[in-house]
Parts: sequence; C-alpha cells; structure tokens
Amino acid sequence: MLPKEINRVEFFQSKYDYYKTFSFWVVVFACLSSTTFFVSDCQLFGRFAIETLLPRTIILAPMLLYLFIQRRVKSYQLMVPITYLIFHLIMWNTIWAIYYLPDKSHASEGFIIMHLMFFAMGFCAPFHYSTVAHALVIVNILLSNLFNHYANLEIMLSLGIPCVLAICASHYFMQSLYVSHYQTAQKLEYISYYDLLTGVYNRNILSSLIDPDTGGFKASLGKNICVIIFDIDYFKQVNDTYGHVKGDVVLKKLVEVIRSLLGERDCMIRWGGEEFIVIFPDKEVGEIRRLAEELRRNVEASDNGVCPVTISVGIAAYDGETFKTTVDAADHALYRAKEKGRNRVEV
Repeated sequence: MLPKEINRVEFFQSKYDYYKTFSFWVVVFACLSSTTFFVSDCQLFGRFAIETLLPRTIILAPMLLYLFIQRRVKSYQLMVPITYLIFHLIMWNTIWAIYYLPDKSHASEGFIIMHLMFFAMGFCAPFHYSTVAHALVIVNILLSNLFNHYANLEIMLSLGIPCVLAICASHYFMQSLYVSHYQTAQKLEYISYYDLLTGVYNRNILSSLIDPDTGGFKASLGKNICVIIFDIDYFKQVNDTYGHVKGDVVLKKLVEVIRSLLGERDCMIRWGGEEFIVIFPDKEVGEIRRLAEELRRNVEASDNGVCPVTISVGIAAYDGETFKTTVDAADHALYRAKEKGRNRVEV
C-alpha cells in the first residue's frame, strides 16, 4: 500500500521513468533471445525446423512497433500494458512453436524463462499491473494445454505457481522500497526550487523561465511580461527589535498576503533576505501598476502579529532583451520608491 499523501499516478510515472531504460532493453533482449530458441527446435527435429521458423521470428514485427511507440509515448499507463502484451506475445509464439515439436517435455524450461522475463518487467510496473499480467502466465499454460497436451502439466504448474507467487511478492517489496526513493527525490526537488521558509520559488526556478542562449524569457511566457521587485521597508529594524524568529513570521505573513492576489501563472521568487520578485506573463504595465498598488495597500493593512510593515515596489516591462536588464530596471525603480519616502510604487 502507498502512503496516502503520495499521488499514485505521479508515483507510478516516476517509477516507470526511473526504470524505463532497463525495461526497454529487457523487451529488446527478450524478443531477440526468443528467436534463438529456433536452434533448440532444430536440435529436437534433427533438421532445419521449417515448421517453427515463423513462430520464432514473427515477434520481431511487434518489437519494431514497440520501438516506434516507445519513442513517442511517455505514459506508464499505456507503455506498461504494451510491454506486458509483448511478453505475452512471446509466450504465445513459444506455445505456437511447441505445437509442432515432436518432444514437448522441454516446454516447462521455456516457461521458467518466461517467469524471468515478467520478473524483470516488474521493476517499472505498478504492483497491481504486474500481478495481473504475471498471473496470466498460468492461464496461458492451462489454455495451451487444451491443444498441446503437455505430458508434465502437473510439474509445470507446481513449478510455475510458486514462481508467480514469489515474483509477485518481490514486486510488492520492490515497490515499497521505491517509496523511500520517491519521497527523497520529491524532497530534493522541492529544496532545489522552493524557499524553505516562505514556500515561494527560489532563484533556481529561473532555469525553467530563462532561455540560456539568449538570456531572455522563454517564448512560452508570452510577449508582454512584467517584473516587479519589492522588499519590506526598514526590515533590519524589525529583526533588531523583535528578533529573527519574529522577522521570519513577518516574512511568511507577507508572502501569504501577496500570493492571495497573484494569478496561477504569476511566479513569485524570494530574491534574497526580505526582497522578492514576481514575474507576470501576458500582463501590461498599467495592469501591474494597479495590482502593485493593491499589494502595497494590503500589506500595509495586514496584521502579521508582530508589527506593522510596508513595502516599496519597483516595476519594469520586459524589453525583449534579457531577464537581467528587466530586473535591473525594476531594481532602479525600487530605489526611486525608497528615495521618495518608501511605501510606494514606481515604474
């Protein structure tokens, strides 16, 4: 069972992404290796086994189709069932070849190899997917016995059923172990992009917003982009008077007030200390100025439980050149706001 706080779809997608390269090569090697069973067919016939040539080699066609799909589809919800379908095709092609063999007593060895295939796939599959897919191996054996009439069916089942149970149990424990890896990765990702005190982004988020070649904003943010930069007036006095713990309380309350007025696409970044930047995609300067005034008034009127505070705000419109020039322009506007008495907005 997964912890309740974990999003199942995101967890299973992460597990698939982590092991998908391994899964890819398992499929390729399984398909290619299954064609080599033709050699043992020839040994059993004592000649070139033309009867089993097609059953042994036809799997190459689904393999090529898998290679095509795998490059284009990323969702585990589609790729895991497709992969298991490939494995069942390998098994049914083997059953097809066994039908022609003069000696079917070696079928049990072939089916043990199938169990290994399903075990390998379980690394990237959700436990409930792997359990159903692997249980169908026993169903395949029972159905194929209707026409292959295995002389050692009881042995095949007495070996196969414990294999299925043991492998399903191992998949369950492997998935449980991956929970710890997933939670650690989530924490590291959060620390990488978010400020631990306030919960807003830190500067690392810029890697997803800025084009490294041009230094400008990525086209996905739109053409009209505005940036505001603001800080708390006389914040040093807050820390000196009430202490840094209370200063942290003031910062967190400030962020709550600001974020309550921001849109879903607006990106708020803690720039350093008590200084913050907000990036507004698809917004005009006039609209942002009105919003900044509202932010300033709301902060001034808010009760943070420590002391009244105000903010000074600088605004700049993206000029199409670089992110740095836009921030520098907003920073100059912020200094003008401070020179004119603080608790004001300047463009």
